[in-house]
Amino acid sequence: MAVRPSDPRFSLDAKTLADTSSDVRVVGTDPDTGVVLLDAPGPNLERLREKSAEYGELKTRKKGDGTTTSPPHVAALGPVEQISVAADSDLAGVRLREWSKGHGGGDDRKLWFELACRGGYRNPPAWSSTSRGQINRQLAKFGHSVAQDFEAPEELSFFVRLTTEELRALVASVDCIFTYDLVPPETLTWLVLKDVPRREIREFVLQPPPKDAPAVVVLDTGISTEHPLLKNAILHASSIIPGVPSVEDTHGHGTKMAGAALYADLGSELLAGRSQANHWLQSVRILVAEGVGTGAPENRPYWPKMTVDAVSTAETTEAGDRRRAYALAVTFPISPLTPTSWAQAVDQLAFNEGRGRLFCVSAGNVQAEKMFATATAYPDSLFQWKIHEPAQGNNALTVGAYTDKTSLPPDLDYKEARPVAPLGGAAPHTTTGVLEPPWPIKPDVVMEGGNIALTETIADTSADTMVSLTTGHRHLTNPLASISMTSEAAARAARMAVDIWKEDPSLRPETVRGLLVHSASWTGAMRSQFKEPDLFHVCGYGVPDLELARACAADRATVVVEDAMPNFVIKKQPKKKPPRKPSTSPVEDVRKRIMKVFRMPAPEELLLADPEVAVELRVTLSYFAEPSTFRTRVEHGLDLKWDMQGPQESEEEFLERLNDLLRPTDDRGKKVKKKYKKSFPWEIGIQRRSRGTVQSDRWSGKASLLAGAKLIGVVPVVGWWDRRAEMVGKELPFSLIISIAAAGIYNAVKVALAAPVTIEV
Repeated sequence: MAVRPSDPRFSLDAKTLADTSSDVRVVGTDPDTGVVLLDAPGPNLERLREKSAEYGELKTRKKGDGTTTSPPHVAALGPVEQISVAADSDLAGVRLREWSKGHGGGDDRKLWFELACRGGYRNPPAWSSTSRGQINRQLAKFGHSVAQDFEAPEELSFFVRLTTEELRALVASVDCIFTYDLVPPETLTWLVLKDVPRREIREFVLQPPPKDAPAVVVLDTGISTEHPLLKNAILHASSIIPGVPSVEDTHGHGTKMAGAALYADLGSELLAGRSQANHWLQSVRILVAEGVGTGAPENRPYWPKMTVDAVSTAETTEAGDRRRAYALAVTFPISPLTPTSWAQAVDQLAFNEGRGRLFCVSAGNVQAEKMFATATAYPDSLFQWKIHEPAQGNNALTVGAYTDKTSLPPDLDYKEARPVAPLGGAAPHTTTGVLEPPWPIKPDVVMEGGNIALTETIADTSADTMVSLTTGHRHLTNPLASISMTSEAAARAARMAVDIWKEDPSLRPETVRGLLVHSASWTGAMRSQFKEPDLFHVCGYGVPDLELARACAADRATVVVEDAMPNFVIKKQPKKKPPRKPSTSPVEDVRKRIMKVFRMPAPEELLLADPEVAVELRVTLSYFAEPSTFRTRVEHGLDLKWDMQGPQESEEEFLERLNDLLRPTDDRGKKVKKKYKKSFPWEIGIQRRSRGTVQSDRWSGKASLLAGAKLIGVVPVVGWWDRRAEMVGKELPFSLIISIAAAGIYNAVKVALAAPVTIEV
């Protein structure tokens, strides 16, 4: 039965609608419509009929010094418009309603449904037995086998694969179904891995991306080139393994990475039966399996060259300037964490002679034999395990893992288990960065990486509802598989990067990396788990927001400046001593450093509307530095850092604070001691953020503090280019990203930057 309110905004008092003496129980309330569903043995609802009759009789009651006249049962029946037998629209869940909007009612595709039925282990056993009998008898008429079910305390859930027509016939034939819906994504993963829809996979239609679309390049164990869920999106596959020319994946990890790099939600795509690929896949096979052949630890000295060869192979297979994001989840634990040749190779490849490359490198996972101890002592235990090489490279987009997966499989095997990480918390198998200088904030961002189901004796990293569905390498016999941990996270980051490039292919690689970081935020769970600065070195800058990053790329929500900083500029100035010969030039070439200053006018419409409104200011600087050949320490050809004029600081004071040459001097030429004001109270702070080649910071406060134009300065930091005469005029490309938004939302206000002013430093 369905009790419908006269207005969805009116909430019905569900408790008063139940009548346990007549076996009328509340099933639940629809959050969209406000309809309360009742499970009743018949349509009479005697107690509600009595209340309805009494509601029609006004009664006078004493209230304080006076009296009031009102009908009884106002709270229960006042907001009620209608009580009737529940219709299909009342029983269907939110996910099914959304799906139906795009597919109509005539689709004959089989979908996975979850049926909530009368039963449950806290109710009489006969209820569950009767429901099982009704459901399975009807399924047999459709030619289906016994349904998978799960017994919760107060209801019995069935998971069935039917067409929408079969579902309607089933609902009409039984009286035990409370509600039904498409299964949630995590349950769908559990179901399709148990009962693989092989026919649907064979018939799946994958439309290839446009010819000039960007590509994700997976450097791993190869790829299953004939997989029906991948084939039409594979641009090229190759192998650089000596003596192993085959590109086919015999291990499985590379094909798993490819599926995660291509599909945001493979389960939903399978339900639809078709997909339009937004980008291409490339695969370079660099190892057969972990710990074997080229992947064996004794071959570590060759891994830097192997990575260089893999990139060269990927980029020489076709002519043109295709945008590529590299996904590398092959890593190695080292202790203590130090600069290595492999990390330097990744940094050098990312620098790419100033043209840039985007490398999404997984942070690495807690070792399998340490997983149970780590999960038991989570989250404090995460600090024991540091990121793996080559993820410590400054120029890499190092990707750690968090999770939104907290549902355990609806299986009695997991009755005693619990999810380790909370919703939005750090994934229990991710590794963490180093707090001490000169190490930058690592990881840079975190992406979905799954969870662990923990019991007193087992840490299960492969529980089907706590991993993601992806493609398996044995496409003829086992076309689906699961993926999790930082491998999944790195693949997801690479896919997000090419999604940004799809929005604007002209963006530089350092800009795309900057946009991913700029759009990232920490979840409430992360902030509860870790205090600063631990938060930064477990979760980086947070979880990227693809929609915000896309909006930034389209120049609708954020200002993106792509520029370059010269190592030196050559200027002519008079010689200290005039030349003796008239033929000698009186001027000489002098090397000068400059800083670039941008003026950001505050948007008047924001300030004039409400100066007290809370706003969020974000600034991100991204560049790829050229690493030195000194592997025992980190040194770059040129580094940059940024700072911004504070709310109580004049432009003159800001420039003096940034540039010692602009500070006032006394009569003897000595600098006058002066106490300078500060910038905004940034969340991370200039000292910590400036250690890396992607530097992002956030400030939240009143809009009035942004009144007037604010200067943002990008300043060079001397590196090893300073020691090389041929590097005098070398320029370092950089991207500067600025946004102002109402706090808590991403409806950013468009601002404009004045042309940069160059100032000698």
